[in-house]
Amino acid sequence: MVSNLFLQLAHIELLMSYPVKDILTLVKRDSRFNVKLLNDLYFEDSYVDESAYRFIMDNIVAWLYERGENPDEFIERIVKRCAAFEAVPARSVLRSYLPFVSSFYSAEDARELCLEIIPKRYPFLTKASILRNDVIDGNRRVDFTFQFETPGVLAANPMRWIRSMINIGPLLLNTPAYEHISYLATQTSFIEALENRVPAEMKEDGGVYIKGELVGRHATFEDCIKEHNLDWKNDVEKSIGCVRSLTDIRDPKTGAILIEKDCYYGAPAYVLEFNFKANVNASEPFLKLMSSVVKQEFAAWAPIQKAHEQLLDAMNDSVTIVYYKSDDSISVNSKHLMRNVPARILRKLLREYTVTGREEYENREIKRDPAICMDPLRPNFESRLNRVIAHINGSDDPEHPSEGVKKYFEIERHRRGGFRFVPKCKIIFREE
Repeated sequence: MVSNLFLQLAHIELLMSYPVKDILTLVKRDSRFNVKLLNDLYFEDSYVDESAYRFIMDNIVAWLYERGENPDEFIERIVKRCAAFEAVPARSVLRSYLPFVSSFYSAEDARELCLEIIPKRYPFLTKASILRNDVIDGNRRVDFTFQFETPGVLAANPMRWIRSMINIGPLLLNTPAYEHISYLATQTSFIEALENRVPAEMKEDGGVYIKGELVGRHATFEDCIKEHNLDWKNDVEKSIGCVRSLTDIRDPKTGAILIEKDCYYGAPAYVLEFNFKANVNASEPFLKLMSSVVKQEFAAWAPIQKAHEQLLDAMNDSVTIVYYKSDDSISVNSKHLMRNVPARILRKLLREYTVTGREEYENREIKRDPAICMDPLRPNFESRLNRVIAHINGSDDPEHPSEGVKKYFEIERHRRGGFRFVPKCKIIFREE
């Protein structure tokens, strides 16, 4: 599970910059955009799993491209809002800095400290460390590295998101953004970085070509280490093959930066170079953040909350589900769905959810319910739960054909011996 903080910033940017009818075209792209997930994005200190994080980020980028918009400009707007302390989830941000407050008041260089605490603030970045930290003529150069154990786990191409996420840190502490950040190496492959916007071809000579022009060449990570004089401990990683870009490549329609010149793509780690004026501090680094917390207790958050509620109202139609006692069946919006034991299983879940809001269940408690499984010695529960899920997803049973109702609710087998009822809209349930 990953903190929703940066996703929350992206969600706020959507709510602030686009009408609800436009955002609906984004959330309709994928059935996993549901009320629960959008609330996880909106509310403070929520968490989402890594797969959800990735599909949100990738869908936002794809949606922006479809609209003819530059994703880099979308993210730059997020950074500018943070710099102006406009619509920043201030309490969540402040809580993430609480362990380091005293350090920032005593730091000689607040922006250097922002980089040093990244491993503690962003634990999903593994093996994070500073490779170089030099000050020459009042300017500081820091080479910073980290890895993802599974590349692309949070986004198909996380490069633009990571750079902005790191740059927001100083802004929220009342100091300037880093004057210069560049990628020396990235785990993102050359092809992934192109985001299907430009066709490329790798030839036997080790070159990467776009429309016949040489734009990249095969190299090893050791070439990157030597070029930038990096101190790299893992000798095995040095031999890993990469593609060194020879030129900047932009999306021809939106101007978005796809490939950065001289960066090594497909490397075993990310390496970023920071260049910024040394020893820049604010006398009160948390003053604006504290002021933002106070403002949000009053009217500043109201427009965002209103837009969020309008989005939920627009995307969620209610569904009416009826259990008929006479023939032990269930209908959804007046269409037959299932009968007998599968219907009784779903009735129990709907009863619990509409009365208590419960979503989590253990298999054994359903097996032991005599109103559902009348033979406790042979409950055959697993196959019956499978039938419930099949009907929800769309059953092939010729006697009970169904197109599926998973746009309204689902059942997830998310762990051994248990399952989860997942509502996706307002559910109106009754028994007749």
